[in-house]
Amino acid sequence: MAVELLAGLGIFKSMLDGAKALKDMNDAAVRNAAVIELQEQILSAQAEQSALIQKVRELEADVMKFEDWETEKKRYKLCALPPGVHVYSLKPEMADGEPAHHLCEVCYNKGHKSILHQSAVNSGLYHLKCHSCGADYRAGHHTGEVVIAHGARDDWME
Repeated sequence: MAVELLAGLGIFKSMLDGAKALKDMNDAAVRNAAVIELQEQILSAQAEQSALIQKVRELEADVMKFEDWETEKKRYKLCALPPGVHVYSLKPEMADGEPAHHLCEVCYNKGHKSILHQSAVNSGLYHLKCHSCGADYRAGHHTGEVVIAHGARDDWME
């Protein structure tokens, strides 16, 4: 980025030198050619300035996203669910009205929040599915009995 700034300053210096030279030119054709060259340099400098402004905006957005993620990360702690599945769980004191939930460890470590969705409880085991990266964790304790998850009823055919 510093290289672009220095190059931009160099363009402005050459434009200033060109403008000073215009003052001393008597030949109209030479002066017109110098004016055209100066206009091209001005347009080039404007394009570079616009590109640098866009780059600064992108960097500011990246910094803001990073700062937001750093704040969000503090709301979670690494937990081990049986039989050794690692997830990030919402700290109860940080819930602020949100229901308890787990985040995918893979996505969390990549700097992105992806809530795991629970499904298919069977014999005390259940799946935690990440819809962002596709991770599918099996957690719980095997009890030997069949249980249906999320309030689903076994009278679905009635």
